[in-house]
Amino acid sequence: MRALTSKEKNLLIGLLGALFVLLNVVGLQTFLNRQRVLQSNIVKLEASLAESRGILMQEKFWEERASWLDKNQPVDDTLSIEDDTKFTEFVETSAKNSGLEYTRKGGGPLPPSGPYAEVYDASQVKGTMNSLIKWLVELQKPKAFRAIKQLRIKSAPEPPNVICDIEVARWFRPVEGSEL
Repeated sequence: MRALTSKEKNLLIGLLGALFVLLNVVGLQTFLNRQRVLQSNIVKLEASLAESRGILMQEKFWEERASWLDKNQPVDDTLSIEDDTKFTEFVETSAKNSGLEYTRKGGGPLPPSGPYAEVYDASQVKGTMNSLIKWLVELQKPKAFRAIKQLRIKSAPEPPNVICDIEVARWFRPVEGSEL
């Protein structure tokens, strides 16, 4: 093999220099992108840490509520439909007692979605706005664990009546030993 000329040496040095610069630019860009991602993750983790510390500081507050739930939330044997039937009958009779015309659209137990069992009643009621409001107040008592999940009110063809499509739910704590 012959020796490199000075021109070839200069070209080789230029090529190696260009490769060195190119590799450093690519490496630096990769490093900076990685650092940006890590900084973003650090900010998210710090926010999560601050939120978690805030929740831990409210431990007593939430323990009081958990004990209130344990004492007051009704239990349901998820293997029977007795409580489900009582709930749907209550919704219907309370609507009729409030002077509303009641039509059931659907209802029953929902698949488990957490540490509670849920039963719902989807219906349509018709009547005056005063009767509807009276009925809605009766439905929403905190210790009854009933909630209005969806509500749509529109004017009926014969004023002053209204038509209300409503979905009411009740949450039960499962009986010890029964599975959700």
